[in-house]
Amino acid sequence: MKPFNDIGVRFDVEELGDFLISCDYWGEYPQRGSEGSPHSQMVDIWARFKDPQYSLDTGDWSVFLDEHESIWLKDIPEVKGICEKLMEVTCGDRLGGVLITKLPPGGKITPHIDSGWHATFYDKYMVPIRNKPGSKFCFEDGYIEPEEGQVFGFRNDVLHWVENDSDEDRIAMIVCIHQSKFSKGGALCLGEQQQ
Repeated sequence: MKPFNDIGVRFDVEELGDFLISCDYWGEYPQRGSEGSPHSQMVDIWARFKDPQYSLDTGDWSVFLDEHESIWLKDIPEVKGICEKLMEVTCGDRLGGVLITKLPPGGKITPHIDSGWHATFYDKYMVPIRNKPGSKFCFEDGYIEPEEGQVFGFRNDVLHWVENDSDEDRIAMIVCIHQSKFSKGGALCLGEQQQ
């Protein structure tokens, strides 16, 4: 089974893209893009995730990805609307993290497999906000070169990476949902247990 699938949902993301290009939310929490990380060439917005205040106060990030309830860290109505619709479409019972990444022209998110409780508990959905030709979300057996607003479910427990060979920033939103309608890779499973 492919590790990624178009789930047949499209969003109009033009206004959201315009907002994100000019907002000052980028890089508030730089931990994911630290030196040596697969994400070191990107900057992100933690729209929804675990409250980072304890880790910021103590400097202890060792338990940050332990089991938790995510909260909204940024009030972006268009993002919340997309997440509500995706929860409906997937028959989701729990919304997790919502991360928005920006990768510059020529930038890469290097090959990696995500781990930890949050990465394994939730299924992942990618909503491309800005994605010009040449920007690809890659897997060992294929890649996604999506249209803006075209939603893909994908597996993060297999090797994956991003290459932005376009001439513009690539902006993508990752929405994490616990659900039972689709397989881990976004294939429709009609409520059957996930594989």
